[in-house]
Amino acid sequence: MRLVKSQSDDVFLTQLDALTFRFEDVPRLLRRTIDTALDGNDLSRTQWRLLAYALREEGMTQTELARCLELERAGVGQAIDALERKQLLERTKAPGDRRVWRIVPTDKARQLVPELRETINEVYEQMFDGFLDTEVETLHGFLDRIMINLGD
Repeated sequence: MRLVKSQSDDVFLTQLDALTFRFEDVPRLLRRTIDTALDGNDLSRTQWRLLAYALREEGMTQTELARCLELERAGVGQAIDALERKQLLERTKAPGDRRVWRIVPTDKARQLVPELRETINEVYEQMFDGFLDTEVETLHGFLDRIMINLGD
């Protein structure tokens, strides 16, 4: 790659360093923007993500949700507890295994989807303001390739 300098190069901060730092800055800014946007819905970003997964694939276990969210089971359990208190999720026994609980969205959660979708879409509109659809698709392809290169 032409941007990578040799080891003997005395330049500490290269163009690739600056680009990589951007890869770290974007998620931080996105998290902050989503947190602010979700304040009006009385949800945390983790709760929103958990709810999104639970709505997409109803009946996941806490372990499966933790894996999808890349969080510890205990943290996911706390988020599930909070969403249960808000009557957005409920735990149901898994058929055939009394030790396993399935996480199921409530009707109240399903009714909240359009409002949440609008809130998150506004964040996406802000994030991709000025981008053409083809540019977003190209960016998506680039990020996919980077993820493959890094082993995900």
